[in-house]
Amino acid sequence: MLGIAISDIVNLSYLIYQFIGTISESFNDECTVPQSSLITRLIWYAMIIKDDSRRLSTWLGVLMASLRYLIMKNALNPTFDFLSKPSSGWKSLATAFTISSLMSLFSLVRVDLISVVWVPPETCGYPTNFSMLAYGYATNDAFFSGAEIYNSFLFIDGVLKIIPAILLPILAALLIRELRKARKKVSASSQSNSDSTSKMVIIITITCICAEGPMGTSFVIEGLVNNVRTLRDMVIWFESIIQTFVILNATTHCFVCLRVSTPYRKAVKELLRYKESQKPITMNQKIGSASTVTQRQEDARIDG
Repeated sequence: MLGIAISDIVNLSYLIYQFIGTISESFNDECTVPQSSLITRLIWYAMIIKDDSRRLSTWLGVLMASLRYLIMKNALNPTFDFLSKPSSGWKSLATAFTISSLMSLFSLVRVDLISVVWVPPETCGYPTNFSMLAYGYATNDAFFSGAEIYNSFLFIDGVLKIIPAILLPILAALLIRELRKARKKVSASSQSNSDSTSKMVIIITITCICAEGPMGTSFVIEGLVNNVRTLRDMVIWFESIIQTFVILNATTHCFVCLRVSTPYRKAVKELLRYKESQKPITMNQKIGSASTVTQRQEDARIDG
């Protein structure tokens, strides 16, 4: 749950930055100096981290639903007790993070930082012969020399997006069935926690089907028809439409989960080191009063 919360916060933070950057760029003109190489690199790294966290959030949802189902399904089987330990969750998080990061590193390897000389117009009022380097990223020749590598990457990345969209509905149905079976055997507080978990899984399932599933399908198709320019352009246009749902999902996912899931709220509070104010409990005064009453009762009993 903590990993999902971190991924959602990273996604939301990048979208906020992107929104602010879009507004600031609207005020730029031909006289605005280009960004430095450091800023250009940081923006690219931030985009890679965002892509990593978005993929990681979906797969952590799959792992959470899988572990939850296995724990409830085999509650009386000691062989599966290790799944309930915190170390199991950390290992799952580390495995998912490693695989997702390797996929995201591919985006870093396939590009090179390039620079061109930027010369402002004379009307801008800069000194004579003033110029700067404008930086950007371009796909390197080594990457494009093997087109099958890029097509394979698109295909694999698309499949990894489609798999959660298929697995999550199945896991959600199995988990909800186990939760209904367990309702008759647990307390009211446990029922509330189970309902909260099931709502969380359902939300992740719906958002994954609406956002990751179509995007993964388009990636797979792009990998298959990348050599046909007309079909590739159509797929890219379709991806731009799907990206709207992806952005909407990333924007609302964190707030919706905060609303319906108590464990998610707890994870976010722990992440932000938020502590609720607690009223001090004065036990000594109550104990002293109770001792006085008891002593008076004993005295009355003796006097009687």
